[in-house]
Amino acid sequence: MKALLSVVMIMLHEKLCSISSSELASRIDHAILKPWLARKELEQAINDLEELNLRCLILSPQLLREAHGITGKCLGVVVGFPFGYHSIEAKIKELEDVIALGAREIDYVANTQLYLLGRKDEYANEIRAVTTICREAEVTCKIIIETPALTQSQIKEVTRLVAEYEPDFIKTSTGFGPRHTLPDDIVIIDSTLRKIGKRDIIKIKAAGGIRTGLQAAILLSLGADVIGTSTPRQILETYRDLCTSNRSCTK
Repeated sequence: MKALLSVVMIMLHEKLCSISSSELASRIDHAILKPWLARKELEQAINDLEELNLRCLILSPQLLREAHGITGKCLGVVVGFPFGYHSIEAKIKELEDVIALGAREIDYVANTQLYLLGRKDEYANEIRAVTTICREAEVTCKIIIETPALTQSQIKEVTRLVAEYEPDFIKTSTGFGPRHTLPDDIVIIDSTLRKIGKRDIIKIKAAGGIRTGLQAAILLSLGADVIGTSTPRQILETYRDLCTSNRSCTK
């Protein structure tokens, strides 16, 4: 039994440590969204973006204005953050403004409250409008569906609704939901996209309470393509610790 357990642990370790820390970094979006952050934190985040070779820096609209022209790396912005229940007209104006400011990626908070109130046509119309604008502007579109506020059956239904309009990503959470993103959320989104033949078109971004390398590794192994976090250094450091005996993770 001990021998079998050892084999299982080795196999699990190898699966979780199947990518190098540099590849993990390239799949991390660093979010700096707290309203009290200012220039010092922005400059540090840009330094981390470049030094760690992170995938993208996700900002508030105001910080995007401050960051414009400072770095040539990917800058994204949140729209409708954090709860998404602004009017569609207000959100579209915000979307158009940040695209004009140079945002290359949009993390868009869908109006989950519309869906939960049963106004699914309005919810779908919003997704259609946003994805159309992003596609025409040639910017990456991530739709945040707030899985922590949904049941498993609702996650499936919302994934299907959103997938009809083919955003670049479905993102799990803003981090303001009633719980953190769970492995089950990724499994449900991934399996639903596969069932409807959209998995090759739509990627998955896991975000919301992801603070450690172990969390990130588990979510990536289950189907997440990108990790969103406010603590990229902590994730990378704990990932290296996790995989210290695995050569593929020591680069």
